[in-house]
Amino acid sequence: MNLSKVTPFEAIPDPWDGRGVWKSASLRRELSALAALLVLLNLPLLHGACAGDMIFLPRRVAAGEWWRVFTHPFVHVSWYHLALDSSAFLLLYSELDNKGCFGRIGCLLACGATSLLVSLWAAPLVQTHGLCGLSGIAHGLMTIFALEMVRAPDDKRVRRAGMITLVLVVTKCILEAATGHIVFERFHFGALGSPIAVCHAGGALGGLGAWMMAQRLDSIRRSGTKRC
Repeated sequence: MNLSKVTPFEAIPDPWDGRGVWKSASLRRELSALAALLVLLNLPLLHGACAGDMIFLPRRVAAGEWWRVFTHPFVHVSWYHLALDSSAFLLLYSELDNKGCFGRIGCLLACGATSLLVSLWAAPLVQTHGLCGLSGIAHGLMTIFALEMVRAPDDKRVRRAGMITLVLVVTKCILEAATGHIVFERFHFGALGSPIAVCHAGGALGGLGAWMMAQRLDSIRRSGTKRC
């Protein structure tokens, strides 16, 4: 087969190019670190407890316990909650392999920040019950994943799947924000604690913002390259 007729020559990967190997190793290290953090912050589940000193509680953060801002997404209230959130999060994070380490961390921080801020603004329950879990961030990463699929250059099926995924995620977030309840809440049998449904919409907004910023930066970078 003549590969040059199937794939542009520039797109054929060079087996001797170490950059791809380095990127892959970086992603593996990030996933390992995130998985280790999840294990560490959920060790209290072994004793039937939640790491309450790590969840986000506004009054405790105001009192100086600032680390809760960064630890709360990785804390979960049950094994079921942990399995549900961590599997979706790690899978979606691994799909950001084309963004580089700083890009992936930027997406993570953006989704986490907007999920937290929207929850603080729209959900009074956060003041008394706190906030924890990765579901808000996972919804943001799913939004980014769907938008990347929509922009797939050569495959209509991928673009169509991306559009369907995006519509489903956005619709789900709107319904949850409007009703104050997560979809299929009754089927979780209370294993998710007291879900803050609007955090999903917050995470999705962060994902959209991060994706738009990445597109803008790419556009600026390409313009600069063309001028050179």
